[in-house]
Amino acid sequence: MKWMSTAQAAIVVTGRPEVSKYWLQNASIATAFMWLVAADLHLGIGFGAVYHSEDAGESRIRESYVREVLNIPSDRRIVAILGLGFPVEKPKAKKMLERSDTVFYESYQGENE
Repeated sequence: MKWMSTAQAAIVVTGRPEVSKYWLQNASIATAFMWLVAADLHLGIGFGAVYHSEDAGESRIRESYVREVLNIPSDRRIVAILGLGFPVEKPKAKKMLERSDTVFYESYQGENE
């Protein structure tokens, strides 16, 4: 996450598998809420994935690095890092998908049904 070097602050999001079997979902929801609050405060925010659910080896490498640098206890899984800061310039607006392409009523009606 080379962009992290320009962040003015960071939040490391962790989960505790021994506390909840839904640790990953809980951490993901918490991350989403932090993202929304940052956006509401007009902060720039970047998401850096650390945990990799499909590659245990890669996840171990990433988590170990963050754990060692920040002295995070071994009972925490490191899900992601959110980089925060005040943007130098306003980012370009993102093109959003049409609601009719993503919201369906009664049954799924998209491609690859």
